[in-house]
Amino acid sequence: MIRFILFCLLIGLGGFWLAQQVLAHSGPSFIKWGGQVYELTTATLAALVLLACIAFYILISLLRELFGLRRRFHRLRDHRLHTKANRSLNQGLIQLTEGHWDKAEQLLTEHAERSETPLLNYLGAARAAHMRDAPERRDELLKKAIESDNSAQIAVGVSQAEMQLSAEQLEQAHATLLNLRALAPKNAYVLKLLAKVLYKQQNWEALLELLPELQKQNLLNSENMSNVQAATLVGLFGKYAEQKNTEKLQTLWKKLPPSIREQAEAMYVYAASLHQAGADNLAEQFITSVHTKTWQAKLADLYGRIQHSSLPMAVQNAEKWLAQQPSNPVSLLLLARLHRQQKLWGVAKSYYETSLNQAPDPEAYLELAELLEIMGETGNAEHCYRLGLRYCIRQQGERLVLAASQRPKKAAEGTYQPAPTF
Repeated sequence: MIRFILFCLLIGLGGFWLAQQVLAHSGPSFIKWGGQVYELTTATLAALVLLACIAFYILISLLRELFGLRRRFHRLRDHRLHTKANRSLNQGLIQLTEGHWDKAEQLLTEHAERSETPLLNYLGAARAAHMRDAPERRDELLKKAIESDNSAQIAVGVSQAEMQLSAEQLEQAHATLLNLRALAPKNAYVLKLLAKVLYKQQNWEALLELLPELQKQNLLNSENMSNVQAATLVGLFGKYAEQKNTEKLQTLWKKLPPSIREQAEAMYVYAASLHQAGADNLAEQFITSVHTKTWQAKLADLYGRIQHSSLPMAVQNAEKWLAQQPSNPVSLLLLARLHRQQKLWGVAKSYYETSLNQAPDPEAYLELAELLEIMGETGNAEHCYRLGLRYCIRQQGERLVLAASQRPKKAAEGTYQPAPTF
């Protein structure tokens, strides 16, 4: 403000000094215009020049104001349209959240071109069209979303893949995700979506190729993705197990990342597949090699079901494992089954009884009952059948006590009392 006052003061002083000079040195001035000569005093000429400058300045100011008014009008109109577009976006998102798909799509597309965020408008409208089961309209809106912001190809592609997946358009979702993988090979969410699509397609070979990358990006830690991994192993290994293709099973196992091969569930799937393929010798070798490092309950259970080339050696291994974990019900049941294969009925019976008193198991009850029938102990066999049936229904274990000698059937039935639960 002080600078403006000083500037005006200087202009005033300068004008006053100039006026004094003009008046002090006033004389005739001649202007020739159109063949005529006009005589003016110097003061008059200076006044006319000043008036001409003022008139020119006023004209320029009026022209500037006129054009500025037009620009302001355009700005006001654009502001009004942008405000309307933003209001439509807000209302459209509300309608989308509430499930009014028709109204949401209309509001989101009505002023999308004037919106400050047209990408959000088109993505929301595409979601609404998808919920209306209008895939062609959805894809058209997604195309417009990319045109509105070319840098958002990944975001738009992910949204498209999600909607295709939820609509069970698996082939289209697969193609979309492969394109996204080419654009963003390290995008973890794209990789996760691709795994889900392959899982739904039961494309186990492609999923197996994807497992190392899934493991590398720590995507197998969640429960859902862990289920995807398990289904991949079961589906793929089961496929070649049915074909009795043991070479392919061994090749697939070697292709798995070490972190997956070290998982107990993966070990069991591989060993069970070898057993299903009829390669019990390979399954036996694999289980034995695993148990030299760490004992696995499910592998121990499987060890008792396969056909062994040398039963005495298998029994020796099982006894060694039991020595490391005395009274382990799985190891006891394993020895019961191995001795049953050896037709050592009495020893097998003892192991079955001890195992069931440690941990009741419906299948073990059935196996023991069948064994007792072979041994002619029908009363004990019926007792096992009853305990096994009650356990299947009530899920409560009971103490198993077998009669030392076989009694007449009626007497046994008349004196039987249920054992206490534990």
